[in-house]
Amino acid sequence: MQLTCPCCFAAFPVEAALESAAGRELMGVLAQAGPLARPLAAYLGCFRSASRALAWERALRLAREVMDLTGDQRALATALGQTVEALRSKRERGDARPLKNNNYLKQVLESVAATDQPARSDLTDRSDQAAPAAKGKRRQAIELLAAWAGDDWLRIEIAHGLSALTALPHLAPPGTDAVEMTAGVYETVIRRRVNIVEVDRGRVTEAFGELLKNSLKEWPEPSAVIAHLPRRPERHKLAADPSADDRAAALSAMAAIRAKL
Repeated sequence: MQLTCPCCFAAFPVEAALESAAGRELMGVLAQAGPLARPLAAYLGCFRSASRALAWERALRLAREVMDLTGDQRALATALGQTVEALRSKRERGDARPLKNNNYLKQVLESVAATDQPARSDLTDRSDQAAPAAKGKRRQAIELLAAWAGDDWLRIEIAHGLSALTALPHLAPPGTDAVEMTAGVYETVIRRRVNIVEVDRGRVTEAFGELLKNSLKEWPEPSAVIAHLPRRPERHKLAADPSADDRAAALSAMAAIRAKL
């Protein structure tokens, strides 16, 4: 008996799924997901490339990660539906690259939670996928930022910060036609000051956090983020410079190594 995988749409015999431990577990996850099963299965299909099926093990890991993101089923269903639609739109425009991880979904989920409008979705078993919520300009801007960020660590931090600013009701955010251009300007300015993800990610997060503490009356310039960027932690220096004997010993050791080469 041949089945079609709801995740990657590949045809396979039912015996193959039953023989795979990961396949059986994935079916169990989908069965327990209830009304989230269909949008989750559609979302997993976004990880399948044009030439390669999605492995059961990877599909299972991704599904578990998604289910652990939040306990708010309505918000998660909405985010899954919006993510699937965004990827479908990109593929219709010729961009067939599959998702690599859940970062984009996390961005969309945060945008759903950040907006004032309640997340609405059709959570009945008859629905093929979650119905997208009505979109205001702020929500559209936040979704555009999430798509713009991709997997780049700095873009993700900038998108987080700009999304938080966009959610402030008293600030007028950039128009939806200028969101990506505005984010690009922030990236150009900030990237000049940061280049080490392990050190600078937290600095950028803190800069936006400090900026949001201010009583902002208008949309801030990128320079305002730079003004709140904390200094890098000082590097630990050696307790003392190496002595002449230490230098001589090191040079001798290097000479011995060269002689053996």
